[in-house]
Amino acid sequence: MKLLITLILMGVVDSVDNDIITAEVQINTRVQKVLHFPVEMFPCDLTEGDYFYVKYVDGDVEGICGLPPQLEEKLWLLP
Repeated sequence: MKLLITLILMGVVDSVDNDIITAEVQINTRVQKVLHFPVEMFPCDLTEGDYFYVKYVDGDVEGICGLPPQLEEKLWLLP
């Protein structure tokens, strides 16, 4: 039996310097961390203030620009 594990981290870009994105990432409802990501991880040009999320599904990591679809209507809930 294969177990499917999905993890989604949502963040907002603080800065883009050379090839590194520095972002505040929501770990859970109470914890935010500053993390660094390579620019080439995302299929768009992110700038300061842009939202993104990172999906980790069964060993594959994917950077996605914007908000997860289920949160787009609930933008007012974000800090």
